[in-house]
Amino acid sequence: MQTAIFGDIHGNIEALTAVLQTLSNLGVEKMYCTGDIVGYGASPRECLELVRDLGICSVRGNHDDYTTQTGGREWRIRPEAREVILWNRSQLGPEHLDWLRQLPHVHQEKHFSVVHASHVYVPQWPYILNERAAIHNFLFQPRSLCFCGHSHVPVYVSHRPGRRPQLDLLHNTLLPRRQSVAIGVGAVGQPRDNDPRACVVLFDDEVHSVRVVRVAYDVEGAQQRIRSAGLPDELAERLALGQ
Repeated sequence: MQTAIFGDIHGNIEALTAVLQTLSNLGVEKMYCTGDIVGYGASPRECLELVRDLGICSVRGNHDDYTTQTGGREWRIRPEAREVILWNRSQLGPEHLDWLRQLPHVHQEKHFSVVHASHVYVPQWPYILNERAAIHNFLFQPRSLCFCGHSHVPVYVSHRPGRRPQLDLLHNTLLPRRQSVAIGVGAVGQPRDNDPRACVVLFDDEVHSVRVVRVAYDVEGAQQRIRSAGLPDELAERLALGQ
């Protein structure tokens, strides 16, 4: 059975609906979200309601977390991201914020786990993009296979006991049975690997493989929403660049 894992939707309803249509065309029914449903894009309410109403199993991302907090934690991030978080709060109702608050940090299935950034909680929200971060993650990863987001780049991180972790860009591949693996699923709403198309990963539990699917969407429509909302223009510009 094929399972879809995606995340970093970041309020981009054009990208999310295109991904969901592609997954429907492929006959995929089971979906997981690695978090950051809101942030950066101009459709936080629409994206949240779509994920919620479809019953997509999701974990909490850092932008989801910041949006629900009012104790000043959002001031630790870049100004343009902070501006969107404050704007998100004006767009979401109490029921939306309550739903975001109840999202777990980790979801575990029998053969894999789903987390936004890493299984390491201190420091918060680390990126698994170097050997040190990979080692720390694998110390706490509860299953041999993990799917994560946060970096906005599709990456393949593996570790065999007694050897150094290996980090590579993610391609379609069979997964090893005797190694710890973390799969970065890229981003739906704001890819940062120089490919502006939305990214989703398909996991086949029968053959134990993953496949990267890129989905073209209405980038200009997403850009126009950001500009019409009065959000920073650089957030619109970067969508066309995949950065």
